[in-house]
Formats: sequence, structure tokens, C-alpha cells
Amino acid sequence: MIERSPVLVIPSAERPIVDGTIVFTYVFMWEHGTTEEDLYQHRGRAAIALGHTSLLSHSYQPNCSFIRNIDELTIDILASRAIKAGEELTIDYQMTLWFDPQPI
Repeated sequence: MIERSPVLVIPSAERPIVDGTIVFTYVFMWEHGTTEEDLYQHRGRAAIALGHTSLLSHSYQPNCSFIRNIDELTIDILASRAIKAGEELTIDYQMTLWFDPQPI
């Protein structure tokens, strides 16, 4: 475990406001039985992670994974392999990207 981040839940009714801002690029889907790709449906709750979690970069070969603990209102960041000192922490965003990812 690298980090357990508390989250701020964005209610479904507020999604249209938030989804139209830069904040949308930092949120996680926050409904049981959903994936990050479901964010593009613009329905249901979303959440923004506190701590460092929302700052993690995307990689198709990430060195970390994340677990959404929906009922506990937290996200766990777990190391997927040994990580060297100074190495950037990355996760797979698990969704169609809105940018062209740069190789690490």
C-alpha cells in the first residue's frame, strides 16, 4: 500500500457542472459496478481523491494499481512491482484517454 486517499464525492446532480470543468480530468467513477470508462456517460456519482492519488500520471504499463472503496469513501494505491526511489508513480486510468500519453 502506497496511499489510502479519502475522497470528496460529487453527487450525480452536480456532475453536469463538474464535468464541464478541468476537474473532470481528475475524478474517479464512484458507483458500484462501474468502471472509469463510465465517467463518459455523465451519470452517477464521481469522486475526487485527496492526497496524491489525483496527481498520478497514466501509463499502459503502470507501476501502481488503484482500488475504489466505494462504501468507505477511500481509494487505495498499491504498488504493482518494486518501485525505485525517484521513479514516478503511475496508474492505468482504465478509460479512453483525452490526450496522447507520452512514453515513460
